[in-house]
Amino acid sequence: MSWVTLCEEAALPSNRGVAAWALGKAIALFNMGDKGIFALDNIDPATGVSVLSRGLICELGNQMYVSSPIHKQHYDLQTGQCLESATLKVNCYEVKKLQGKILAKVTSVPTHIEQQSSQSEEE
Repeated sequence: MSWVTLCEEAALPSNRGVAAWALGKAIALFNMGDKGIFALDNIDPATGVSVLSRGLICELGNQMYVSSPIHKQHYDLQTGQCLESATLKVNCYEVKKLQGKILAKVTSVPTHIEQQSSQSEEE
């Protein structure tokens, strides 16, 4: 995993989501003000569509969720777990601010060539 710059802090609106692209992954970023900035995969696991950054943000008890704009499943901003289904979950990423930029600790997606090399080595 490596720290990757996702955007300028000033470009991240409060209480809304934005999408960013990092190391081959679509990342949804949510600025929750004094509660922190959260990053998770932008792909809705229920549909496979890159839409979570456009979802509505809600708070249930002490937990913050993003509601998928398609089927309205709620994903916990801290854990990525779906409230409605134990089988649905999105990856979450550690986030930090550095010199006016928002960074996330992201693992790169292997390229097709890297995947083939790994499979050949295992055989």
